[in-house]
Amino acid sequence: MYLRDATKVQEFAQSSPYKMGLVITMVSLSIQQNWLGVGEQMASVVAQGSKSKFLWGSKAKLYAYLQDNMEQIYADVMAVIDSDESDDDKAEAMMQIFLCIDGLGLPKAGFCCQLIGGLVGCMDVHNIRRLGLDAKTLTLAKNPKGDKAKATNLRKLQDYIRVCHEYGTAELWDDWCDHLATKSKRWDNGSHVSEVHYSYLLH
Repeated sequence: MYLRDATKVQEFAQSSPYKMGLVITMVSLSIQQNWLGVGEQMASVVAQGSKSKFLWGSKAKLYAYLQDNMEQIYADVMAVIDSDESDDDKAEAMMQIFLCIDGLGLPKAGFCCQLIGGLVGCMDVHNIRRLGLDAKTLTLAKNPKGDKAKATNLRKLQDYIRVCHEYGTAELWDDWCDHLATKSKRWDNGSHVSEVHYSYLLH
């Protein structure tokens, strides 16, 4: 599933700043939302822009930020992807870019990395429960003050990347899709969950 669908999303995202912005918007819309409804929300945002009813609170702020900064975000992300660094170093650099976008924490920044660069992954509530992880370890301090707080955030970021890469970015995707398919009869199977990651972008 990952090789079929995630790679299509990655190619889509890397093709232009606008399309990478769509992928980040999809990630934002998925926050605290049922994945089944994200396609409808994406269609609304594409058609109505900032006037979409699905852009509220921090999601509206994130969307506005993308409109103003997407060219630079795209350039920064593509520079990381095209670099000769190791996957772990690329992941850390890319995560730092996405974490600078207000509204994205570790799990959703990891989701952006997975969808755009084929690295890291999304340790959402489903994966946290499945894998028996402590949710506190996945939360960064906002606006950390002092070297100790900054060092703690960096350690959490590096630990997050390590856990995702030890499990496997592709394995996280496939297992999450299979797991989510058991939560609603509206999903045919895990393959159905996987394929909409791409089809949601095609509005």
